[in-house]
Amino acid sequence: MDLRGTHVRRDQGAVLVLALLLLIVATLVGVSSLSTTNFEILISGNSRVSQKAFFAAEAGINEFLGRFRNDAVDKILDGSDPSDTTSFQNWRLFLATNPGRASGKEAGYRSSDPNHHFVQSVQTQMDFCVIVQHKPGTGTPVAVPPMYVATSHGYTEEGGHRIVEVEVVNVHAPGALYSKAPVRIHGASTIISGMDVCGGMNRPGIITTTNTIEEMGNPGISGMPPSIVNSSLDLPLEKMVESLSAYANYPYTYNSNQTLSGYSDDWGIPVYNGAGQPLTYPEGPMNIVYFNMGGNKTLKLTGGSHGAGILLVNGNLEINGGFTWYGVIIVTGAIDYTGGGEKNVTGAILAGETTIVEVDVGGNANILYCGRAAGFLKSKMPPFIRAQWREVFAAGS
Repeated sequence: MDLRGTHVRRDQGAVLVLALLLLIVATLVGVSSLSTTNFEILISGNSRVSQKAFFAAEAGINEFLGRFRNDAVDKILDGSDPSDTTSFQNWRLFLATNPGRASGKEAGYRSSDPNHHFVQSVQTQMDFCVIVQHKPGTGTPVAVPPMYVATSHGYTEEGGHRIVEVEVVNVHAPGALYSKAPVRIHGASTIISGMDVCGGMNRPGIITTTNTIEEMGNPGISGMPPSIVNSSLDLPLEKMVESLSAYANYPYTYNSNQTLSGYSDDWGIPVYNGAGQPLTYPEGPMNIVYFNMGGNKTLKLTGGSHGAGILLVNGNLEINGGFTWYGVIIVTGAIDYTGGGEKNVTGAILAGETTIVEVDVGGNANILYCGRAAGFLKSKMPPFIRAQWREVFAAGS
């Protein structure tokens, strides 16, 4: 018997079986790799579609904010359009690429509803619909100051759907003097008026979120109405100062109390027209002047300091001695507006981020509301600030 031949045949059979096993394993590995690759391609495609939908939703929010910056639909939102009043909880504004998109199940626009207003988007590359509505207030139909919730639905041709939602608060100068603290008004030569000296819409003279406006010495206070106490107008002054400080063309930082006298021709030179008369500013740029006083240090401006535009103080501000300003002053802390000399602000003052500070106004002091001067605030930043941002995950989206 040839034993070697038997062993060769057995070895050849084992090799054949091993080769078949290796081929099967290789085939399984190839099929698995192909399946994994297809799965990864599918995941990548879904991620791309989801991202496109997210970018479309963000584009809707950005157009919403951009249009209001340029007053494209501002009459509806600032209250001058009677369709948007504090009694209309069902009020809606729809910003979409077409009316059909706004009429979809997520948005619910109905052209027959007088509370619904459609605005045609200028966007042609992305598909979205933004629904703007009032944020409910506490014990009132809507929040005061006007706060809005904008919900933006972004879509893709492949069926992608993402939702982004922001809360925005209205930014404006609501009257001649706004304070989130008690107000003391001293002196017969003190005039605070919300009657627009520039010929626009009249405003309140004094607005405070507290219950205290203390008057001594028969000051002159006028406006529509002259004063408001316990206001729910909670302007985000710190956020406003932070946002506007990024555009300051004259920024200053001090780590201790600071006194500046005679500043500054570079800030602008308003024209003084006499005691109790509004300033004018016929020419020259409007500036943003920012003093970072660390939030609790005091800036004192005296000796004929002046300017035009927006004066921002992250801290406290003391004014006396011939001070003139054409525009808006925003102070996160206290204002002490006393001492000798004529002090004239034509525009508006917003002060007192916390309720433990006082706005002390006295001496020869005039704060005269001027919509034209106060309007520079609106031209330098959107009339709305984002208070909240979130992504909404809807079932089935």
